[in-house]
Amino acid sequence: MNHAAVFGPHLKQQRLETNQVRKFLDAINQIKVKVAHAQDDEAIGEIQDKAENKKDEIRNSKLSEIEINEQLKSLQKEADDQKKKIIFSKIESDIILLKPKLAYAAARQRAAKPLEEVMSAAIDQVRSKEDFECLVQLIESIIAYHKAEGGK
Repeated sequence: MNHAAVFGPHLKQQRLETNQVRKFLDAINQIKVKVAHAQDDEAIGEIQDKAENKKDEIRNSKLSEIEINEQLKSLQKEADDQKKKIIFSKIESDIILLKPKLAYAAARQRAAKPLEEVMSAAIDQVRSKEDFECLVQLIESIIAYHKAEGGK
């Protein structure tokens, strides 16, 4: 994020306007909405139901309280990991398609080329829901510093 403090003003100096990358920003926001709605997904509900059933089995077992707590923690982590994988699989292709939107913006306006280069490299690093959240924070930081510098 520290680099965003330098990069945002650089984009302003290049005369980048946020409306030149509007399709990219809109696509990011659409993916954020998908992530939020994926929490309600049927497959995730099934994972949670299975985890609850398994938790009941563990609680009713003749294990010590420490062993029960350890198994419950392990089960919860496994269920959370499966949920994250399902959510990411739903947005993975959308993330890949962000790159052509950036390329289009850069082709239309040379000032968007540095943003395309930085964001394309960042997009290549997205391999999980958490990585996507970092990507969102990065673009929001860059745009915030760009606007703070007087960009429109």
